[in-house]
Amino acid sequence: MNIVFFEQRKVIARNLLSFIRLKGYSKKSFSILTGISRPTIDQILKAESPNPTTFNAQIAKINETFNLPADYFITTQEVTSQSLPLTYAYSDHGIGEERSEQVKDLLEGLDNVLDIYSMYV
Repeated sequence: MNIVFFEQRKVIARNLLSFIRLKGYSKKSFSILTGISRPTIDQILKAESPNPTTFNAQIAKINETFNLPADYFITTQEVTSQSLPLTYAYSDHGIGEERSEQVKDLLEGLDNVLDIYSMYV
């Protein structure tokens, strides 16, 4: 099946974002799994990819990575969180390894942001 994904950028962007959220991936973990750079994932999700050939190859690669049919992101998916298997992402940072001071400061800042965010959710 030879689908021109580029013509369906907006639909694909919307369905791909739903897929990423429902599977519990971050953009970074999704990028690592697919081998597509994080900035490129952002472009795809904004339907702003400038090159049709590259865009088509990237969507095909995503479909292949997750063993999805070629038209998966073109069709509206009726997916609920109950119908998806749980997905776990973890850091490759070893347990017990010492973190640098800069990393500790950044993680503490992130914890503070998450604490503030949780007050509004």
